[in-house]
Amino acid sequence: MAYRLAVQATIYWVGPGLGVMGGGLAPTLPNTPAGGAQSIEFSNQIGGYNSNTFTSTDITNLLAAMSTDLSAQMNAAATLARIQAFATGGG
Repeated sequence: MAYRLAVQATIYWVGPGLGVMGGGLAPTLPNTPAGGAQSIEFSNQIGGYNSNTFTSTDITNLLAAMSTDLSAQMNAAATLARIQAFATGGG
């Protein structure tokens, strides 16, 4: 493969009063700690998303593969339940 897209996404739970006005901003990626926030990380499927060329069509296809993969990971019932439990201290 000539090109590979590798991604990481992190979801942070930001509690009441910790939004922009409270200064409780999530850290920037990559590989930064979440501080006191609960978080869960997602990354690309094994091997990333690959393309032999890098044209505008390839970019669209790589991003579509990324979206499909991360959406499937985040929409898994157990993952959704875990993320939703952050609000009550679970997860």
